[in-house]
Amino acid sequence: MKRAGKLISAAMMLAVFAAVFVTGAVGTGAGMSASAAGGTLVVYNWGDYIDEDIIEAFEQEYGIDVTYSTYDTNEVMLTTIELGSEAVDLICPSEYAIQRLMQKGLLQKLDMTRLTNIGNVDSRIYEKVNQVFTGISVPEVGETESMSDYFVPYMWGTLGILYNTEVVTDADLAEGYGILWNAAENDALDGRILMKDSVRDAFVAAVLYLKENDRLPAGYESLSIEELINTIDDTLLAAAEEVFTEQKEVIAGYEVDFGKTDMVNGTAYVDLAWSGDALYAMEDSDSLDYFVPKIGGNIWFDGWAIPKNAANVDNAYLFLDYLCRPEVAMANSMFIGYTSALSADSLRDDETAMGILAENDYTADEFFGDAIRYPDISQANLGVMKDFGDRNEAAIAMWERVKSPDAADLMWILWVVIGVVGAAAIGVGIYFIVRKKGSVRRVSAGSSVAAAGTGGAADSDDESEDEESDGEA
Repeated sequence: MKRAGKLISAAMMLAVFAAVFVTGAVGTGAGMSASAAGGTLVVYNWGDYIDEDIIEAFEQEYGIDVTYSTYDTNEVMLTTIELGSEAVDLICPSEYAIQRLMQKGLLQKLDMTRLTNIGNVDSRIYEKVNQVFTGISVPEVGETESMSDYFVPYMWGTLGILYNTEVVTDADLAEGYGILWNAAENDALDGRILMKDSVRDAFVAAVLYLKENDRLPAGYESLSIEELINTIDDTLLAAAEEVFTEQKEVIAGYEVDFGKTDMVNGTAYVDLAWSGDALYAMEDSDSLDYFVPKIGGNIWFDGWAIPKNAANVDNAYLFLDYLCRPEVAMANSMFIGYTSALSADSLRDDETAMGILAENDYTADEFFGDAIRYPDISQANLGVMKDFGDRNEAAIAMWERVKSPDAADLMWILWVVIGVVGAAAIGVGIYFIVRKKGSVRRVSAGSSVAAAGTGGAADSDDESEDEESDGEA
């Protein structure tokens, strides 16, 4: 995202949509005119994952009131949808979360004929997910359902490492995922490394770090990258937990959203990051760069899906089709930094989209030729995550153990607490001692005054008695 052009592109986008609304130049995509829409739409999305000017423009065009809320991880979203405690019309899960929701019968199968702009989506994304997820059993629907029938791709990218070029050395980079463990022993990195607070993403880094260093348990060395990042048995979980525990000596902590900000302001020097966040941060700092280690990594896809219990399905289709317009996708990508799931050709061929790109100081060759933004989707060493299934709870339990304080940390916290309580007790004691001394002084002074007053009255009485005696005499 080019910050200088962000406001310009947003204004340009609103102007374009206003013209579309008046002229009817673009269809609604769901057999419904803008004037016939109205109503509400409840959208549940990742934080920092849409330009809210786009939501405003959609509301203006269709007269639909959008209620928008966010989550930090797929797991938070999954809990919300699985509990069914909130009515939601659209969600934006990653591919493995879509798999899980399909298997639980919690998603609607989409009618793609209601989406006139669906042809703009990069077909390679659908091909990739259908290759990985070969037939999903959906309750009351079928046992060989295709994931491509249940979601509209939104953004995609890789998981890799964002780093500060002024601090990180060639030796650090040569360690691959080892940089997250400060394997090259660069003193400047100690306490300046961030990990994703997501068991799925962290697990990818851990098992590939093990593979890089020939530390995988016996029998796991021959697994492909995709097989490795999706193997969650007790043996591999234990191996991952061991290296996570080792890592605690060099990292600053775990994050989901603030990592890119810490990297920009120099609070952190290394971060396990999603490619979109990396691009976002790199626009704000010339000292940042990003790479996927040579051994491989994770390629991910996020997409929109309609929950089974959605109340505003017609409006959900309108919003899906709206997001698949090239000009909307380009403006959105400019704002959040992520790569749109629309094909590069559909964006290149749209005059308005290319105008937004130019307003943000990009050339077409620069933008579409960026290997971070558009990696080779077919690389064999880029694996797609799958649902952990009945092993999910074991993975979460491992991650909670990793993040919990160890014995040394607890002892340190205990001594801090004891010190604070002791200092407070001493302070209270001093307070009461001082207060008691003050009270004694006040009592003594009061007694003196009383005594002086009593003495004065006695003297007056004595003088009166003397006067009376003199008079009688």
